[in-house]
Amino acid sequence: MKFTAKLPLVSVLALLMIPVLFFTGCGKNEGVPDQSKITIDPVSVSLQNIVGDTIQNYNVIVRYADGTPIPYAKIHISGAFAMPASAAMYQFYYYPDGTQNPAGNATVDSGFDAQTDKFGVYTFSIVVFGPGSAFKDTLNITSGTTSGSSTLSLTVT
Repeated sequence: MKFTAKLPLVSVLALLMIPVLFFTGCGKNEGVPDQSKITIDPVSVSLQNIVGDTIQNYNVIVRYADGTPIPYAKIHISGAFAMPASAAMYQFYYYPDGTQNPAGNATVDSGFDAQTDKFGVYTFSIVVFGPGSAFKDTLNITSGTTSGSSTLSLTVT
């Protein structure tokens, strides 16, 4: 008697859980396939004694293991000394040319997500604050288990 009273409740719960199980899957991997490659150009930027804010553009290219570009790949970009760090030395911009982009630009905090275009390329920029203190940092670009990096340094003499 008690079991038959609980049967409608158990049935309703089972019906509600079916969509959850189907739509959540076994895991979420929005990154590129393993063995893919992320390259960033330039690989290294060394600035010296800047007197004002300095803009630097970067191109990220994401490719399959065979070298074919990956269109619309989701990537994650970060840098330890970028805004909003308390000792920030530079600011990421979502598009190229930083503050000089004629169409306007959007500042983004370190740890932002972006997507390559249909050719597997994403272009963004940074503005290094000047005159500034000397620093060395690494810009990290990741997608799934794949990563690429570029070094950025400012020397003050």
